[in-house]
Amino acid sequence: MKKIILIILLLTLSGCYDYKEINDLAIITAIGIDHKDEEYKITLEVLNDQGDKDSGKIKSYTKTGSDKSLAKALEEAADSLSDQANYTHVKLMVLSDTITDGRFASIIDFFMRSTYFRENFYVISSMNVEPEKILKNTTDNEPVASTSIINLLESLNYSSNSGVLKTFDQVVEETLAFGKDTCFSNITLDDEEFKIDGLSIFDNYEYKDTISNDYATIYNILTNNFYRPIYSKVYDNLYFSIAITEGKAKIDANTKTIKLSGTLTGKIMDNEPNFIIRDLDVLKVLNNDFKSLINEKFKSFIEVLQENKSDILFLGESYYQKTREKEENFWIHADIDSDVNFYINKKGLIYEVQDEN
Repeated sequence: MKKIILIILLLTLSGCYDYKEINDLAIITAIGIDHKDEEYKITLEVLNDQGDKDSGKIKSYTKTGSDKSLAKALEEAADSLSDQANYTHVKLMVLSDTITDGRFASIIDFFMRSTYFRENFYVISSMNVEPEKILKNTTDNEPVASTSIINLLESLNYSSNSGVLKTFDQVVEETLAFGKDTCFSNITLDDEEFKIDGLSIFDNYEYKDTISNDYATIYNILTNNFYRPIYSKVYDNLYFSIAITEGKAKIDANTKTIKLSGTLTGKIMDNEPNFIIRDLDVLKVLNNDFKSLINEKFKSFIEVLQENKSDILFLGESYYQKTREKEENFWIHADIDSDVNFYINKKGLIYEVQDEN
């Protein structure tokens, strides 16, 4: 029964396999890449087509292979399978701190050349936990680790906005293109629970740093990929919180200045101080307070990018499109002028705001 379910699933995803072909394939859904003791270590996450007879859930298991050559390590992992490895349904790649020791370029080159893999799988880093442990971290409720990780990253788009999902082909394009650098989410384990732990950023092929989840949220706002991120200020030990709901921050950079402008609007989430929002003077103070808070965060984020020479905002490409001048690192020493407006959306107020004039 479970094998029939798996066949239906794969036919829905793509391809026209017959029953005999599916029966002879080991369906790989994720790959982990590590490097230690002068050898690559490949971890394959494999769907178990036998499933769980009691729960009806399809589970996963892992197989590993090691070698000084990345290709040989993958081959060794595949050879440990009882069926032929099929990589067309890989949906996640997990990279260890291997990327910090200059092997990111080799990994990209290998998978670009490989004919086994499609290039639409997601890429994440795992700087503090071995990929094998990440992909083995399954439970009865979450029997396939890669599915749990992707669901977590997607769910963050509707909460903290700190997840950054990039496909392999996006990562390659951003790494190779002039005036661009790449980034993607970093994952860890906290009491055996998956947790997104920052954003790994690069300068060309060189890993630079893993910055905080707060900065990952700022990245999503500045790339117009956000859904109601929440910010708070404390007034007399009481919290007032807003969620940014609409608007866009614009970035314009030249050799002297990185200018941020535009307008963001938000709605009130918490009003512990019980501010009288219909009072226009109170509303003006709150708008200015949150404008200052948001612009401080934008400036701090760009300063971190400058320190790391990581152009994940594509400033170099934008400058080239305007001037046709290839000045890739012109922005690193530029001044930052962040002046993005913020307004609490009056439509979201409990009290109607009226201009007494």
